[in-house]
Amino acid sequence: MALSSSLISPMVVNSDDRIYEVKNICGRYYAVEINGDEVASLLGLKDSGRVSSRVEQYCNFFR
Repeated sequence: MALSSSLISPMVVNSDDRIYEVKNICGRYYAVEINGDEVASLLGLKDSGRVSSRVEQYCNFFR
């Protein structure tokens, strides 16, 4: 039991850190501090030619 809780705890922290990081990146995008290409690169989104719409969808999820 103790082993399973020690394994789950780090995952929760990493998940929370990632959500905070994504919200920060998307906030900078909406504040026009960085452009869609930079956001896609920072978030690891594949460049599919429609970067702005993918970034919008991704960031809207975290709003």
